[in-house]
Amino acid sequence: AADADAYALHPALLDAALHAVVLDAERTVLPFSWRDVTVHRTGAAALRARITPAGADTVALELTDPAGLPVATVGALTLRVPAATGPDGLHRLDWQPLATDDTPPPADGWAVLADPAGTSGTDALADGRPLLASLADAAPGQTVLAPVRTAEQALALLHTWLDERRMGTPTGVLVLVTAHAVATHPGEDVPDPAAGAVWGLVRTAQTEHPDRLVLLDTDATAASRSALPTALAAALAAGETQLALRAGEITVPRLTRPRPGELLDPGTAPAWRLDTARPGSLDSLALLPAPEARRPLAEGEVRLALRAAGLNFRDVLITLGLYPGGARIGAEGAGTVLETGPGVTRVKPGDRVMGLVQGTLGPVAVTDHRLLTPVPDGWSWTQAATAPVAFLTAHHGLHGLARLKPGETVLVHAATGGVGQAAVQLAHHAGAVVLATASPGKWDVLRGLGLVGDRVASSRTLDFEQSFRTATGGRGVDVVLNALAHEYTDASLRLLAPGGRFVEMGKTDQRDPATVAADHDGAAYLAFDLFDVDPDRIAALLTELAALFATGALHPLPVHAQDVRQAPQALRRLSQARHTGKLALTLPTALAPDGTVLVTGGTGALGRLVAHRLVARHGVRHLLLAGRQGPDAPGAAALTAELAEAGAEVTIRSCDLGDPDAVAALIAAVPADHPLTAVVHTAGVLDDALLGSLTPERLRTVRRPKADGARHLHHATAHLDLAAFVLFSSAVGLLGNPGQANYAAANAELDALAQHRAVRGLPAVSLAWGHWAEAAGGMAAGLSAAETERLAATGLAPMSNEQALALFDAALTGPHPVLAAARLDPAAVPADRLAPVLRGLARPRPQEPRPLPPGDAQRRPRHEQPRRQRG
Repeated sequence: AADADAYALHPALLDAALHAVVLDAERTVLPFSWRDVTVHRTGAAALRARITPAGADTVALELTDPAGLPVATVGALTLRVPAATGPDGLHRLDWQPLATDDTPPPADGWAVLADPAGTSGTDALADGRPLLASLADAAPGQTVLAPVRTAEQALALLHTWLDERRMGTPTGVLVLVTAHAVATHPGEDVPDPAAGAVWGLVRTAQTEHPDRLVLLDTDATAASRSALPTALAAALAAGETQLALRAGEITVPRLTRPRPGELLDPGTAPAWRLDTARPGSLDSLALLPAPEARRPLAEGEVRLALRAAGLNFRDVLITLGLYPGGARIGAEGAGTVLETGPGVTRVKPGDRVMGLVQGTLGPVAVTDHRLLTPVPDGWSWTQAATAPVAFLTAHHGLHGLARLKPGETVLVHAATGGVGQAAVQLAHHAGAVVLATASPGKWDVLRGLGLVGDRVASSRTLDFEQSFRTATGGRGVDVVLNALAHEYTDASLRLLAPGGRFVEMGKTDQRDPATVAADHDGAAYLAFDLFDVDPDRIAALLTELAALFATGALHPLPVHAQDVRQAPQALRRLSQARHTGKLALTLPTALAPDGTVLVTGGTGALGRLVAHRLVARHGVRHLLLAGRQGPDAPGAAALTAELAEAGAEVTIRSCDLGDPDAVAALIAAVPADHPLTAVVHTAGVLDDALLGSLTPERLRTVRRPKADGARHLHHATAHLDLAAFVLFSSAVGLLGNPGQANYAAANAELDALAQHRAVRGLPAVSLAWGHWAEAAGGMAAGLSAAETERLAATGLAPMSNEQALALFDAALTGPHPVLAAARLDPAAVPADRLAPVLRGLARPRPQEPRPLPPGDAQRRPRHEQPRRQRG
């Protein structure tokens, strides 16, 4: 109310009035268009609204103040029903910064539990704090940090901490610390998905034992180590019980709607590409129609169906309008040959290829056949898509230009990047001595490449000049592969031995070769652009590299992948150099009508619904339904008949998903003429128990068909070209739910596995389902009124089958590896029991009226005050 004078009509006040307009018990409607709007008086702090029908889905509004004086009228407000595809029920987990102050907390009252295995960074956690041999040594009221790696280990710790003998003492807070068990941004890996189960287990434990447990995930960097005390103190003070530390930044999880900034494909356009209409900002990226990708092929051209594309710093410069000469986004990719033009002999339709695809980053691309080579056996699409530019650049620079010889010394700048790591591999293979720079936080990567001691220096300071001069006995280096600029280039030139070769890959600080030769003992300055190299030379280089890949002399680069619709985030990460190796974008693909879709738990309630949906909505014609009972499952014959009548060929097989050999045999039995193109994993069981009664055996009972089964499916299909890999998870893995800690753990592991796959460029989406009110099975198995009420108390509202299946349609090949597919109602949960991840969706609660300041006690209501004169 205090801000009402700042608006013609306060937006919050108008929104409140419109709540009555859109109220409809049968459907959701939203304001769409307005006509004949008049504001009669400004500054209103309260409204009465008279709503009158004015036609189909249209109303008229009369807004007055409490005294009846007119404030605004709306001649016609037309309402529309939002699209039924279900995004309103899809939410992603977003990790948001937690505000802290700079004052370090006191050290008293903190202790660390020793980790017998010594693999979870106990020393880093302790940082001078008391080290406990067991939880029994904790003092009353003490906060204890306990490193954990598995759900079984976490369960044992929880049982000890929450033991009834301790309940009568003022026990402090137990902080369970994991390392990389959750992903805080789309491109982050969860190396061991089983560690993600800890988070599901403890989230439920927090609902059963509020205010006694905290979850903390860390990246174990020096910055996070130093920030940990402040982070934990801030979290406890703010009532946050789940947080993550990344490079010293403190974040907390919140469910949000998928970000509107994510790119949308052009729908019916025959082809599209990633591009920017207004160079100068990463936010100007869009997926634009690309009809040229469908033009007739010229001599020597090939049309590709791209499955993945590599990102390069060149793409960042193009987006920002800084690349000289002008160019379009896109440099390399991997996919399947669709069509070949006249004179093409190197490839044929159906071949898996990788290579240079300049100026097109989209599902269909055209390129010269000389710029392509077959994908090595065993390589993924993202590994193949990110190899061409890095290895071609490094090979041409080191061998084609610098003529690197065995025994010579080469300095590779930015050696943890794509070109840098490729250059280190090639130089080692050539028998050269390699020196490398990188930021200190990435030196572990260099150690993994065999570079240690005085062969490594920082790329953030100029100290590398003296360091490497000392390492070479004052002689300097024979070759520099440069990725730096300005004073770093000057220092690198000074490091060249007489007759050295300086290979320049950059565009922002190029030098005059004659000047370099005159100033540096005849050094050769060799600047080049890979896309200026003759295609026949590229073809020869690709042939050489293919032979080295085939023998294992060279290996694919580390790669982190994101969906092309998340290109702005991926390019922003690339521009900030916060990664190592390569970044890739994956391209979505539709389900192939002649392929087979596997549905686990296929004869169960959810499996049946999904099978019918795949046939009716997605055109699937070959289904493999797997479950423990197989063809003997109740209703299996009737289900087969129903799906056959709908036009699908159905095979039902018995399979123990917890047995990796059985899963491998199931996948191997899929006929080659209808190869497996998608997996939908709905299988799962319940074995509910409160935490005090939960045993490791009951953990394994629930994990076996769900989490173990998903892992076995992941391994058994890793070599296949799948379009979709859908895991049916549960919202309890994100929210917790009393009595379902084992179920929450198994589902959180599914979420982690989906993230693990997505970062590797493999299709994946884990749908954390809410309450299917109509389906029998899983959380919805014949729920009583009391059980339904218990679910509602977690914020989960019931969904109809049609509502849930609409969410399945929307998420099937979407860009997010983990989504909550649920109707969420945080208002149904008491504020002190609201799951942390729901706090971002909770509506602000009404505040108590504030007392008037002294001297204003006689202030009259606004409608009784004299109106100000208007000019």
